[in-house]
Amino acid sequence: MTTRTRDRVVCECGHQGYLCCAEKDQPFSSLWKSYSFEGFQGRDAVITSNAERPESLLAAMQPTCPQCGQTAKVRFA
Repeated sequence: MTTRTRDRVVCECGHQGYLCCAEKDQPFSSLWKSYSFEGFQGRDAVITSNAERPESLLAAMQPTCPQCGQTAKVRFA
């Protein structure tokens, strides 16, 4: 089964969107998380081990605001 969550993110210009996560949550299964943006453009990220986890997920995904065009100016709301 997959658990899905959405965390609100906001650009410095005020535009809002979501960082969406799909996570495999079956007991005794290997780590698997998939991240994507809703309302922003940017890279998707799939993490299958703790070694792959970036220090700053938002920075690694390089979100671009569709309203003002700025890159990497997004933070969690």
